[in-house]
Amino acid sequence: MSYIVTGGAGFVGSNMVRKLNEKGIDDVIIIDNYEETKMQNLMGLQFIDYIDYSDGLASVRRALENLEDIEGVFHIGANADVLEQNPKVMMVMNYEFSKMYYNYARLRQIPFIYASSSAVYGNEIHQTGGLDHLLPHNIYAWSKWLFDKYTEANRDKQQGQKTIGFRFFNVFGWGEFHKGKNANIVYRFYRMMKEQGRIDLFKDEIVRDHVYADDVAEVLYDAMMSGHFANGIYNLGGNHPISHRQVAEIVVETMMEAGIVETGAVSDYIQLIDMPEELRQKFQFHTFAEGQPRLISEKTAGNAEKMKRYINQLIQNGR
Repeated sequence: MSYIVTGGAGFVGSNMVRKLNEKGIDDVIIIDNYEETKMQNLMGLQFIDYIDYSDGLASVRRALENLEDIEGVFHIGANADVLEQNPKVMMVMNYEFSKMYYNYARLRQIPFIYASSSAVYGNEIHQTGGLDHLLPHNIYAWSKWLFDKYTEANRDKQQGQKTIGFRFFNVFGWGEFHKGKNANIVYRFYRMMKEQGRIDLFKDEIVRDHVYADDVAEVLYDAMMSGHFANGIYNLGGNHPISHRQVAEIVVETMMEAGIVETGAVSDYIQLIDMPEELRQKFQFHTFAEGQPRLISEKTAGNAEKMKRYINQLIQNGR
């Protein structure tokens, strides 16, 4: 019996494949493209097939129809570029593909665990899960909102089939090297220090709820394999928002402790800059994964220490 992981060569997807391998599951089918920078994430992973999605919906649909003995689908792949300006590109990747994977699982009565996004909340104060308090403010957020609406509208058709969505909050961890400007702020601040010896920090206060990639994979695995979650849409965050300023300080302090930068005043390595106006209109200034089950909170605690662990991992591997 096999599991499908869409986006399995990407950041969270490769962590999901690694988690399955750790649990003794090697019969994994990855759906992704052949982007060379992502292929590095596959090193050390065990899987039995790789399906390229770049030829379009019809090609992937045919490949899915030929698969046998599929136990469940982890749908993680998406276009995560929040600055994408072409709505057709975004909606095909994040809505039309998602509907295809969902209906594939529903018609075969196998579990479907999927990645939504905290972006659907925009700058709404209350971020509680479900379909309340949503305020998408870019095409990426709208694409995720639309698919959440689709799964909820079709809940009556599920007839006992498991469909569970998780809204990811600012995931950080190993495997995001290909993401460029869309990488988590922990990695971007680390690269700033490596490349220019300082961190450029927006003057505006930005507070985000972060969650470690390995914790995300653990929660998704638990949702697939257990009965801990009823069908629905849940927040998946660290339950402890911290500011970009605090993240910058964690990065600098960890690099000081590792001897990568000279010791001194942390503030000397942080330069305040203005946020571009074109970014301000599409930017989330505060996220907080409210209303999450206790089970998730227990698995995703201790973000500051996990950020330090990740930064040290980057240092030790020369990234």
